[in-house]
Amino acid sequence: MIKKIYLFIFVSSHFTNVIIMYADIEKTFEKFIHLTEKERITIRSKFQPLNLKKNDFFVEEGKVADYIAFIRKGYLRIYFNHEGEESIRDISSVNSFVTAFTSFITKSPSFEVVRAITDCELLLIHKKDLNQLYKENPKMQLFGRRIVEEMFVRLQKRMYLLLTQNAETRYRDLLKNKPDYIRNIPLQFIASYLGITSQSLSRLRRSIFN
Repeated sequence: MIKKIYLFIFVSSHFTNVIIMYADIEKTFEKFIHLTEKERITIRSKFQPLNLKKNDFFVEEGKVADYIAFIRKGYLRIYFNHEGEESIRDISSVNSFVTAFTSFITKSPSFEVVRAITDCELLLIHKKDLNQLYKENPKMQLFGRRIVEEMFVRLQKRMYLLLTQNAETRYRDLLKNKPDYIRNIPLQFIASYLGITSQSLSRLRRSIFN
């Protein structure tokens, strides 16, 4: 009887942990499509957990990106290596998807690096499993398209700021819309993300806050 009780507690605890682990990604799906219980189970079976430590690589330069990840916790940077320096294209955070998309789509070696800024908790899906989801369920195709559309809009806004606004305006926009970046991401990465040097960012911060 005691063994049965312990087994019940273990199974219940495991089930609860699974529900918690996949809660955020299911909420993200349901921003765009309604999920049946069968579809929730499918998502849980296809997306597998992976933890990264700070500075671990998710995608390395020259390797093919076979996986796309949903970020449960943490921050990752996507950057190019240019003349010995990192040039950050983007920073991805909680409840977003991340990979080296050109490599992922074309199956070619990545010219980008995706690397953990902080410790991260991810849910991964392999490209072939994602394609299988799209093939089997048109609703998943709709979800994929909406995610790509959101990413495109965000990238366009970022490019607009980089090309038309000065560094102070870009920094103030980050303070307003992504204050968690300022709190959790080292300043050298913030500077690269804004397209300025660390020294320039330090001067800018002094001028704003003094």
